[in-house]
Amino acid sequence: MKLFEFLKLTEEEQYTATWKKGAYVDLYLKDNIAIELYTINNFYVEIYYERYTTERLYKKTFKQGELLDKYLDRIHLKTNPNI
Repeated sequence: MKLFEFLKLTEEEQYTATWKKGAYVDLYLKDNIAIELYTINNFYVEIYYERYTTERLYKKTFKQGELLDKYLDRIHLKTNPNI
């Protein structure tokens, strides 16, 4: 699924597509908000929840940029010194 196809879906279909076709990447907690990051092919979806009630608030879709920055320090890549 491409981003353009995703954006043509209804709001509820977008959530369903994210959970069924997306790959869960990470959970980011900030204040009273929990943000789940998913990837679907070449774009990302962040789903925002109220942290203590898990009420779904809204979502953001994007391909790159500042929204990914908060996850970068959480990624730990191991390198092989023999290469």
